[in-house]
Amino acid sequence: MYRLLKIDFRKYFYSRTFWILSIVYLTLMVLVFFGIEKFLNTFMHNASKNAAIPIPNFSLYSFPYVWQNMAYLAGFFKIFPALIILIYVTNEFNYKTIRQNVMNGLSREQFLLSKVIFVFLYSAIATLVLFLSALILGLIHSTGYQGNIFQHAGFSLAYFLEVFTFSILGLMIGFLLKRSGLAIGTLILYYYIIEPVISFKISGKISSFFPVKSMSNLIDVPNSSLMKLFGMNFRDYVATQDVVMCIIYSFLFIGIVWLHLKHSDL
Repeated sequence: MYRLLKIDFRKYFYSRTFWILSIVYLTLMVLVFFGIEKFLNTFMHNASKNAAIPIPNFSLYSFPYVWQNMAYLAGFFKIFPALIILIYVTNEFNYKTIRQNVMNGLSREQFLLSKVIFVFLYSAIATLVLFLSALILGLIHSTGYQGNIFQHAGFSLAYFLEVFTFSILGLMIGFLLKRSGLAIGTLILYYYIIEPVISFKISGKISSFFPVKSMSNLIDVPNSSLMKLFGMNFRDYVATQDVVMCIIYSFLFIGIVWLHLKHSDL
């Protein structure tokens, strides 16, 4: 395993594009974490100036709700790691490095495993950034809180599964299409248009089993004080069904890539 990590580490470590995309992704996510509450309170304050009932300020950072709030926000950025993985998978074909690795003794299964390990580690790093950000924000804004600060920290693990599964989807598309432009367009089209349109036109019970829907369902809209003010109530736990579906899809996508690699000409 160390050999596989070493091979991939060399490819990414010396890539300026990889570091730029990663820094943009993680920095943007942290900036949103630390600025979203002030932005929303300012927006709601301005919007309620002429309202009959003024909307009070609300907190996204108090324990234990900060875990779900930040994990939900982080879910909007999962497209970044998926695109990063996709780009570097397609580069393996564009620059013939996959052929060179196989010629140097790396089996196709080991090559695939190296990519899956990288997706796992990258998802873990993103989750660590989420965890530390939520913990810091909660400690700063939850003065006097007496409960268990890690009560809903499991949403961080749900975010890990969400990012990992979506990145594996990007990995599969990259392997199948091999061309970065086509693969990126396909992922974006499926994520933002194809699955949402299909989900809209069929039963909600059936669409909840779709890949992206299952990933997004892991972390429901948080029950913030703002939502309660409008009488809305959402799920404040991670459903077993969505966890199982994401795990199944992860193995399915990896299996499709393995079959493709096994029978394709590199």
